[in-house]
Amino acid sequence: MNRFIIPTVSIIVGVAMIFPIYMLFIGSLRSETHVFDIQLWPTEFEFANFVEAVTSSHLLRSIMNSLIVSTSVTVIAMLFHAMSGYALARFQFPGKNVIFAWMLSTLMIPFAVIMLPLYLITKNLGMTNSFAGLIIPAIFNAYGIFLFRQFYREFPKELEEAAYIEGLSQAGTFFRIALPLSMPIIAPLTIGFFLANWNSYIWPLIITQKETMWVIQVQLANLVGGGYVTPWNIVLAAAVIAALPTFLLFFFMQRYLVEGIKMTGIK
Repeated sequence: MNRFIIPTVSIIVGVAMIFPIYMLFIGSLRSETHVFDIQLWPTEFEFANFVEAVTSSHLLRSIMNSLIVSTSVTVIAMLFHAMSGYALARFQFPGKNVIFAWMLSTLMIPFAVIMLPLYLITKNLGMTNSFAGLIIPAIFNAYGIFLFRQFYREFPKELEEAAYIEGLSQAGTFFRIALPLSMPIIAPLTIGFFLANWNSYIWPLIITQKETMWVIQVQLANLVGGGYVTPWNIVLAAAVIAALPTFLLFFFMQRYLVEGIKMTGIK
């Protein structure tokens, strides 16, 4: 009996999850008067909606801003988090456990609590309306440090000892041995950090007032509330364009994401 129930439930859940994405894509191909029609397949296709979405707003600039911010945050965060996790896992120094506990405690603080002081600090440093204001506050995350620490605690010490015998320093051992062999943890974290920053909305909305510095999520929100009448077919077309990078990232790296989830779940 279970062999029929579980696949049936899986199919229903899968269709329920894909259906909103399908309606988003179909809605982006409809005219403004028919965008909310219940028909599952439109009678006419308005491919001009995508051209209108690109030419009527700074959509491409916003996508480029999001790519710069998401890529920069992900690359810098992976390097710093790996170094921090390696130090916490391998080195012995006073207060190590206290520092680690303090880092973990930051995971329990909601962003709403630190939002105002973080904005004031960033403003006083003159980083509003800049990539520095978008990138630097988003780099530090205790979750990444925690996962790297757990990974390096299980890392074979024999490899590091062999590197020391070959004459590598501690820094050389990390950058030439440990870091290149950390792909099982780097790959899923890279996907997670990139998607989180690509979908970020609250902090970019607060820290940027110039339209030239808007990221894609802020630009989409402006399309919805930017006039007396919202052209929903254009908004949906812009949403499809904005979602393409995340679809491509997931399509090409889904194997690493599944392996990473399994590994971090075991840890």
